[in-house]
Amino acid sequence: MNLDIREQLDPLFETMGLLYVSSNREQHKEQTIMELDKLGIDGEAFYNKNLKIIDKYIQAFQKHQITEDSDRLFFTDQTYFSVLLALLCENANWLTELEKVSEDRIREALLQVLISEHSEQHSSAIEDTHLNVRSLDEIISFLEEYPFEEGVKWKLMSLLQQPRKHMLALVSAVSRNLPAFEQACKEVEKPLGKLIPKLVQSIHKNGDEGFLKLVEFFSQSSTLHPALIMPLGQAVYVSQCYCGLYVDLLPISGNHIADPKEYLLMRLKALADNSKLQILSSLKASPKYNLEIAEQLGLSAATVSHHMNVLLASGMVGIDKKNSKVHYHLETDNIRLLIDELERYLL
Repeated sequence: MNLDIREQLDPLFETMGLLYVSSNREQHKEQTIMELDKLGIDGEAFYNKNLKIIDKYIQAFQKHQITEDSDRLFFTDQTYFSVLLALLCENANWLTELEKVSEDRIREALLQVLISEHSEQHSSAIEDTHLNVRSLDEIISFLEEYPFEEGVKWKLMSLLQQPRKHMLALVSAVSRNLPAFEQACKEVEKPLGKLIPKLVQSIHKNGDEGFLKLVEFFSQSSTLHPALIMPLGQAVYVSQCYCGLYVDLLPISGNHIADPKEYLLMRLKALADNSKLQILSSLKASPKYNLEIAEQLGLSAATVSHHMNVLLASGMVGIDKKNSKVHYHLETDNIRLLIDELERYLL
């Protein structure tokens, strides 16, 4: 795999993220703490100890932020925002060259993102026909196959009908706030100077094998950026990937500095959840992809994705790529290690 590891933040990704978080600041912090709690960590204590830099980063951005009422369309709904984020990160040249891009090309790029993000639900044959979606009936038919809420479908329908109009507005919002991102960076320049080299060194040493394997699944040639606005997350698109600067602090599988007791508690908490336990039981029979699990257990695709993220982080499931789909399988060796750890603690 050819991996180009950058040693600076991606202005486009960070500005998009800052605009979203600024529109949902309290909810975003609460959600971060809640997600940490689900990993068996005291979320509030962890946030207060390690992530105060994020508050400073956001506050500095908001001092210089330039907003317009139309921006709310892009930065209030998480699902819709995630689609736009992937679309623009994969087409960063649109910030300066969108006027040269045809409406059909913008629409095609959006369709490719939607198919890529939900490839578990589509065969290669269907994907080829989807790129020809143009009429309103074709757009409605296309979106009916995706598990989006109705409000998101309406936004995507409007975007697919008038892609240039919406993308021009989005690019305008990002461009006018790039200076605010630069000011925010200056406020956290000192810690960034330590965090980025540390992350780059960790990646060079394959510090998170699971994430690097996922990157390799999706592309043989990728650019990996450190991310501050997503300090504990990881995102993999077709050619652009992002790794949070504080991921190493989480007690996740593959993290060589993880606290053994915290990692044990994280796995036990995952097993204590009925849905996650059912998923593991299902994977015992055979590997499956997201939609198969959702249909078998009567869960939404989004809910299954959330559960799989926790199970991946806990090391109890792994991933393989088969027929352009990401399949999940049990990591039986890790589960046996968990049983051995429990014996050492309790017997």
